[in-house]
Amino acid sequence: MKKNYCIDDLYKARTQYHHFEDVFDDEWQLEVYLHALGLMKKYNYNSVADIGCGSGYKLATYLGEYETIGLELPENIERLRKKYPDKIWEVSNFSVKSNINTDVVICSDVIEHLVDPDELLDYIKSMSYKYLVLSTPDRELVYEPGQQGWDGPPRNLAHVREWNYGEFGDYISRHFNIVDQRVTNLEQATQLVICTPK
Repeated sequence: MKKNYCIDDLYKARTQYHHFEDVFDDEWQLEVYLHALGLMKKYNYNSVADIGCGSGYKLATYLGEYETIGLELPENIERLRKKYPDKIWEVSNFSVKSNINTDVVICSDVIEHLVDPDELLDYIKSMSYKYLVLSTPDRELVYEPGQQGWDGPPRNLAHVREWNYGEFGDYISRHFNIVDQRVTNLEQATQLVICTPK
């Protein structure tokens, strides 16, 4: 049976993963990291883990004063270790439970790349943390009704599916307690949820 992950049944998601090489510094999702930084400062936290940290730039630049763990695909780890040798970089493997214990988890624009996003959310649930900062594009801010991508698949070939605001809130609330949901960057169509464990 096809899983819809709280997206309309008529939506057409991709069925295969297409790798995206993140070489950007802070062109995208900067505000996601600043929200995480705000939590770190507000609660005087010490540690943060970033799932799908990409180039590592935002984690190292904006949260570098804290204990950080960047989680990435195996093909990206060596590059991260060379670029930021004083930081911890680990391979993310969603099929294995995590033993990470951290204050804040960031997962910025990763979920839309996954064929089965439940694997990611189960992986996060296996971590010990206080807050989760999770973002993804809001489909209704990317496309006009009837435009290619509105009903899927997304225009971005690396995206498997994209949620609208309501769908994303419904999906994430099945797994975590949402304490805040908002659009954080209208131009980039970024929606963000801040969650606590259930």
